[in-house]
Amino acid sequence: MKRIVKILTVILVVTYLLSIPTAAVELPIRVVVNGTKINFPDAEPFIDENSRTQVPIRFVGEALGADVSWDGNTKKVTITLNGRKVVLQIGNKNYEVNGKQNQMDTVALLKESRTFVPVRFVSEALGATVNWNANIKTVYIDMNGNVIPSADPAEGTVKYYDGIAFNDVTDVDPYGRIKIEKSKEFLLKLADQLRFVKEGGKYYIECTYPEIPEGYEWGLGITVFSKDGTYITYSPVGRNPKWLIPAEGAFRKEATDVTNIKDVDFITILISLDHLKTESLGKLNIVYSMDKSDMRAKFIPESGTIPIENYSSTFDFAKMFQW
Repeated sequence: MKRIVKILTVILVVTYLLSIPTAAVELPIRVVVNGTKINFPDAEPFIDENSRTQVPIRFVGEALGADVSWDGNTKKVTITLNGRKVVLQIGNKNYEVNGKQNQMDTVALLKESRTFVPVRFVSEALGATVNWNANIKTVYIDMNGNVIPSADPAEGTVKYYDGIAFNDVTDVDPYGRIKIEKSKEFLLKLADQLRFVKEGGKYYIECTYPEIPEGYEWGLGITVFSKDGTYITYSPVGRNPKWLIPAEGAFRKEATDVTNIKDVDFITILISLDHLKTESLGKLNIVYSMDKSDMRAKFIPESGTIPIENYSSTFDFAKMFQW
């Protein structure tokens, strides 16, 4: 019953959200090392003029388990880990890895009394893999190419779901809901795996739901609005099998009512991740106009005290919408 009520409100919620004027909110850059988010108490990461992510090396180095030393006379920072030694000098594109000279396309910097280094060059020199998620402005750093839980977490157990680290204690609020920041990772992961494709003159919606922790369920509602004012909502509930989609696993659904894409005005999507006993803390709302005049992707929190977060400038609409 809960799922039916939730899906039946999709159209009303989408209509309301379309009327909300919201300004873009600049997301802070996050750094996650071996599944654990790093806190920067006095100096935040930033993207420099060469489009490289600069991070305060002290905190990232310590999270990796490296030794970090600073020579104020030569303005050199040295990071050592597992037999690897990386040396950078402020303002110099050249850097050393175990005595061998290498070159970056940017430089280390002094800012706010902290030494900032380009995170990809340093992390990869230390043997880590680095991935960047532009939608949530997050750098993921993992040692040896693997996603490794942080050793002996203070609370809870860390498990990975399609590469997303989830701690069953620290990532959950007192009401059993996945916390805001972790929810965004899961919601954007699903959005990344949702496609509108055309094949053989027919239109399809296809998706592979990401794995999620036990006790949670996906909510997905897709509404296709026609220029004549009619609409069709694809969801996991309903009486008409033409518009039913699964709630888990993978699916490829033919949109049989779409015969001429010129008749479609826009598409809206609502994605939520809900605890089986309570609601989510927010939803991912995506709006796509077929003439590309309106393309939006936002995280809409349930609470009015939490700001809406706008991913529109970084979201890959072309990847999702191929009709």
